Amino acid sequence: MSVQQLMNFYLEDHQQKQAEAKDGIFGKIVAAVGSAGWQVKLQDLATPIAGPGFHMVYNRPVTELNCLSLRHCYFKHFFRIEPTNDRWDWQVAKSDFTPRTGTNWFQKFWREQVFSGLQIRSGGYIFMPLQGKLLERRHFQVLSPIEMIHATLAADPKRQIFATLHPREVYSQAEREALRDLPDRFHLSEQPSLSLLAGCDYVVTENSSLGLIGYFASKPLVLFARIDFHHIAGSVPRQGIKAAFKSVETAQNFAPYLHWFFREQAISANAENAADQILIRLRDHGWPI
Repeated sequence: MSVQQLMNFYLEDHQQKQAEAKDGIFGKIVAAVGSAGWQVKLQDLATPIAGPGFHMVYNRPVTELNCLSLRHCYFKHFFRIEPTNDRWDWQVAKSDFTPRTGTNWFQKFWREQVFSGLQIRSGGYIFMPLQGKLLERRHFQVLSPIEMIHATLAADPKRQIFATLHPREVYSQAEREALRDLPDRFHLSEQPSLSLLAGCDYVVTENSSLGLIGYFASKPLVLFARIDFHHIAGSVPRQGIKAAFKSVETAQNFAPYLHWFFREQAISANAENAADQILIRLRDHGWPI
């Protein structure tokens, strides 16, 4: 075995146990790389990326050459292997989407799973899943979240907005005061996000994955930030505010898009050919495997 035929795999302890047991996506990657005659060396996730061979990290910034990032692709058993941890710069974000027939089953199957027990309807309101740093405009955003709220109220002067806070974010007093000072058409809701998603007319967000999940319920989406699932959304970074909001009035190819995004562009850890999918992605990124 040459020095090049080595993959250093940086994982947390419980992920290393899965890899050793050949379980889940971590085990599938170890098995796939091993089947190609390579050695896999498991490293602690916090270990600096260095040394001979090639490197793969899990959900961690890529800082070195010959290093790839493995990240969960939002939903169930789907993953991506990419040369950057930033989703908006992934290969799928730069790819062209062309609808294909015969793909509606994927949306139908998962809609019944995700929205089980919920009535999918148009309730006359906008659902807005908020994320973090409400007063700050980050480099991948057109407006800060607070500015996004004001822009949405102006772009759609009739509908109410029902928003949720991210459960893992911590919000400052200044952020909460900014939310309290918003017009009466804005409501901060304690309802479950999926219930609000099932009943809304459309979704507005910076780039929350709930916008993507809304596609399973055929909910139009307006994005104020860059992300990889922008293709059929009204994208403010790509179109501007007026055109992005106008797009929610046009029927979109939700079912073909979901099949393309997950089944054709991502790695399915449960697929029989998962090993082939993994090796193809590694070769696509220049690994001599």
